[in-house]
Amino acid sequence: MLFYRQCTLKRGIQGDIAWIPEKFAVEGKYLRIKKDGVEEDGWQVVEVSSNRVNGDYLKEHERNYLTQREASDI
Repeated sequence: MLFYRQCTLKRGIQGDIAWIPEKFAVEGKYLRIKKDGVEEDGWQVVEVSSNRVNGDYLKEHERNYLTQREASDI
């Protein structure tokens, strides 16, 4: 079973938060990630959250943010 960890990533002055496979979620490690369809080298894992999620669950819910406004607006 594949698990993911939520991580804070940094590349120069850019920053991002992403779910990455647990085996790569090591503080200080440099990664190549795909962002907007383009692979970019040099992303450093700055912080690894204790949040751990099953990969199947993550894939099932990766687009939930699209309907968040419908659920939160009154």
